[in-house]
Amino acid sequence: MKKNVLLKKAGALLLALSISVAAFSTAAPEGKIIAKAIVGGESSDKAVEIPANYEITEWAEYKGGNQYYKFTIPEDGDLTLHATIYKSSGGITVSVLNSDFQGFNWIGDYSRDSVVDGTDTRSLSAGTYYVIVSKYLGYDQEAENKYKFKLSFKGYGVSENTVDSYENPKGYEINTTVTDSLTSTDNEDWYKFNVSKENKYVLNLTAYSNTAVTYSRIYEALIFNNDLTEKKLDISGADRTGEVYLNSGVYYLKIVGSNVKYSFSIKGASIEKTKVTKVKSPKKKKAEVTFKAVDGVNGYQIEYSTDKNFKKNVKSKTFKIEKTQDAGNNKRKITISKLKRHKRYYFRIRTYVENNNSRFYSDWSKAKMAKIK
Repeated sequence: MKKNVLLKKAGALLLALSISVAAFSTAAPEGKIIAKAIVGGESSDKAVEIPANYEITEWAEYKGGNQYYKFTIPEDGDLTLHATIYKSSGGITVSVLNSDFQGFNWIGDYSRDSVVDGTDTRSLSAGTYYVIVSKYLGYDQEAENKYKFKLSFKGYGVSENTVDSYENPKGYEINTTVTDSLTSTDNEDWYKFNVSKENKYVLNLTAYSNTAVTYSRIYEALIFNNDLTEKKLDISGADRTGEVYLNSGVYYLKIVGSNVKYSFSIKGASIEKTKVTKVKSPKKKKAEVTFKAVDGVNGYQIEYSTDKNFKKNVKSKTFKIEKTQDAGNNKRKITISKLKRHKRYYFRIRTYVENNNSRFYSDWSKAKMAKIK
């Protein structure tokens, strides 16, 4: 008999414990924790720790001061705060702040005898944050004030725990693609990269804007020289692609925006080539070189040599477009003089573009040969 009584008491105790645990919190699908009513801690060091995906489903009572909940997000991403507030007088607010207590999400109202239901989504960098419930205009401690809220977090798959700058940039390698983000806590990204070959380069920038997030956009992307004294490229607004001519050296890319995931690449781009279509020797010691005309270039350079590999006896002639003659069918021609008689010469050509007092050349064409009169 005593044994049965003890077993019944033990069973009742276990049942009571299980009911208490169930009343406190339950696990929801996709890792979200659902709690019925947990009042936050009275200070930041006594904050109730919660996960980034969390929901209070029943009213929590507010009796003045600040009530703190603390959570950590492991990567950059979008955090949505949905809060419902009941006020019989004055108002209270539900806010999300970072560890420096700078606010981002904010839901509140000061009207009386009403229920306020609001949602706010912001992009946040990886780190520790607080949900803080606090009083607002006209708050009356004796009145009935209560709240419930829900946190939903979706990561970007990237993480940045430090704020970069010109003095502390991230490294970047030409011809690679980088994915990163700009958030409410980090609205500038700096990248340092090295150009080993003078060339034309193309910056492609893609912003994965989220219409549910406030101010989700890229404002501008800038390329500077090593000491920031010269702006090489500026794309802003709807522009997401820009061409820039860079000499060898060190450069910086600065991207400015907020609440947005993005990717970019800086890749070398070829300057359009031309080709030699015909070479003839109309007179003694002269050659007439005909070549394909190219739009968008400033001029041409011809190399000529008695060596078909252009390893010795190489000379060149550089000229503007206006120095050439029309040869018809979108072709131009120019005459090379002072050649050696009865010698075989090989001719090849390339285009060039002038930018910031520098010349940037295309690749060489294939060579054509002619015997000089």
